[in-house]
Amino acid sequence: MSERMWAALMIPTFLFLSLFSVGCAKDPVSTTDVPFLWDQISGSITEFPVQNNKIIIDIWKYIDRLKMYKILMRESDKYFAQFGKNNSENVLWALTIFYGRLYKTDRFSDPSNSSVCAFGGGCISSSSGWGGINFYVIAMNFLAAVESGFLRDMPYKIEFLSGEERRSDFCYSIEECRRAYPQAMDVAKRFYQYMQSRMTLSKVGTIPIINRDDTTVIKYMWDAHRAAVDVAKPKFNDISEYSSATERDFTMDFLSAFEFCEAAEYRPYFGSTVEILLGFPHRPLTDQDANILAPDFNLYEKAHLTSIRTLSRVNKMTGGLLLTLWKKLMSLSEVNKAFGRFLIKRLFLIPDF
Repeated sequence: MSERMWAALMIPTFLFLSLFSVGCAKDPVSTTDVPFLWDQISGSITEFPVQNNKIIIDIWKYIDRLKMYKILMRESDKYFAQFGKNNSENVLWALTIFYGRLYKTDRFSDPSNSSVCAFGGGCISSSSGWGGINFYVIAMNFLAAVESGFLRDMPYKIEFLSGEERRSDFCYSIEECRRAYPQAMDVAKRFYQYMQSRMTLSKVGTIPIINRDDTTVIKYMWDAHRAAVDVAKPKFNDISEYSSATERDFTMDFLSAFEFCEAAEYRPYFGSTVEILLGFPHRPLTDQDANILAPDFNLYEKAHLTSIRTLSRVNKMTGGLLLTLWKKLMSLSEVNKAFGRFLIKRLFLIPDF
């Protein structure tokens, strides 16, 4: 089939998939949507210990990664303070809320159930595919923020504690990550450099009024996210023999579907992130969920899983052409991106019937 014919079929395909969400009514956003323990940390670098003139972060602990997210949020809040209540339009909410959702749904556990990480012990297993992918998302964001000077007045160098297993699959310092993945580090650094370049136009009390350029900020944020995921995916798509094939397929399908969101520059604010994760399954999938989902999945989750699985399969059937054409269409105009975001919301949001 020609590229022109696939382009003609692309929008009808999305409209068909969106039928899964007909009749939806969104749940209101609540404070329960923030990550577990979010309000119990300050977002200060001083929360980490210092050893041998280095700030030591145990990146394999849930709470330490959470502190990294809160530091990035706290330092970037001033760039979004005039937009939305309680900084709800900070573009880093998407990464932060998704991190919390992965922990809440037990996707950082050791799939083999052979360690304390299998029992909600507050750690992140190096045998978790989601844990490995998230490693690169937070590590590259945080280290690029340090390298760019976005995190000001850092008294010491940053060093991550290395995991006991799969040491070569990760990088644990700015120097190590830059040496191994210079392009991905550059893309992440560009995002933080751009935020610093935004001008303060005036102040209302203590709140700075920053020139708003959501389009560029969001594009650079999603570019950094994609660069990190692209580094991680080849390493972790089959990281553990203990994970079910159904969960591994879901992981790859979800990341594939999210490329459509990134191309449309989906708004990564607090409320819109909660919406798009509304049907994210509450637990890892088992092989018994491959054909018929268990009764503990609600309608939101069933429709969410069906939508992204179908979208991923259609894209694979076309050899990736569907995504290529989608990206091309989204790049043509802001109007196309706005329509793309509308279709994506219909695709992902599956509320009460």
